Amino acid sequence: MKRLAFFDLDDTLVDRGQAFGECVRTFCSDLGFDEDVEQWLLGAMYERAYRSDFEKLRERFSLTVPVGELWQRYSRGMADAVISTPAVLSGLERLRSTGWLVVVVTNGAGDIQRAKLARTGIDKRVDAVCISEEIGIRKPDVGIFREAARMVGAEGLPGGWMVGDSAQNDVAGGRAAGLRTIWLSDGSDGVEADHVVSNAAEAIDLLLGLDGAHA
Repeated sequence: MKRLAFFDLDDTLVDRGQAFGECVRTFCSDLGFDEDVEQWLLGAMYERAYRSDFEKLRERFSLTVPVGELWQRYSRGMADAVISTPAVLSGLERLRSTGWLVVVVTNGAGDIQRAKLARTGIDKRVDAVCISEEIGIRKPDVGIFREAARMVGAEGLPGGWMVGDSAQNDVAGGRAAGLRTIWLSDGSDGVEADHVVSNAAEAIDLLLGLDGAHA
């Protein structure tokens, strides 16, 4: 039986935090928006961005640019801004080559998440992608992990791993689903992850070093 590894996307496999600020500043500059629009976007979309955010933005500031254009510009900008390190990309390849099934399990809008995956090349280095908007279930709901397993034909979740930066969505959600967990964090107290690491490359090295699925 192949081993199963789920990975969060934003601020796990890619650096969304830095890309987000750069993207919003460029977005507003290109469209000639005032600083108040930029500040609103930075606050409203700090955790996650959806097309509906731009519907609210357009109404709040009486903008004339169509919602579809605003969303497409932002989506392209974010996809261009995010990066995934060579160590992460090669690590994903190594996991699959050594018998792991690798699935991205992420909350967010399908089009923008898939744009990030394609831009970084992660989509070609995993076996499946499970996005909350596309299946109608969000982390930490255990249903999203079950659907991710189904996508790759895994026989249930026991023995699988979830890797991510969110204590609630990835660690608590993963544990509730019966997964072992690796938390990308500075090691703050109060979260019962199986392992704590600094970045996804370290998490991949840890998985590669496991003595079979029961380590």
